Amino acid sequence: MALEDRDIFAAICSRCSDQPIEFIMEQYEKAKRINMDIEKRIDNGDTVEESPECALAAAEIIEKVESPKKKYTRRKLKVKPQDSITDDAIFCCICGEERQSLTQKHLACHDISVEDYKKLCGYSPDQPLMSNRRLARSREIIGRAQKARIDKRRAQAE
Repeated sequence: MALEDRDIFAAICSRCSDQPIEFIMEQYEKAKRINMDIEKRIDNGDTVEESPECALAAAEIIEKVESPKKKYTRRKLKVKPQDSITDDAIFCCICGEERQSLTQKHLACHDISVEDYKKLCGYSPDQPLMSNRRLARSREIIGRAQKARIDKRRAQAE
């Protein structure tokens, strides 16, 4: 029995949830073509069990959808990690883009997680990916917010 479109899409999304939508749609189109071939064979009287090609195609739809992972090395980085964090900006070591902070969304464009990026660049796991001024400003704001909470609790206790 051939698969329904929603089952194909769900299988691809579950395996490739971290991939861009273009990749997911490409895999979906491939799987849908294979699924249509299976339906044609079923309509002609073949069964999936009788046709090893159909069985292999059905298994390929669900089991063999793999996401391509880009492999980065320190040698391929455009910016040296030790030079990437400055007072005014942080530079993405992979593409060289200048930003105030490197977000998970930006790193997802390179198919790399924040943790993997920090390992690649040799940063400690607790290293913030933002410029020194932005980091200082964030700490200042957090400190004021914590002080305000403490003052509010003291006022309520009195």
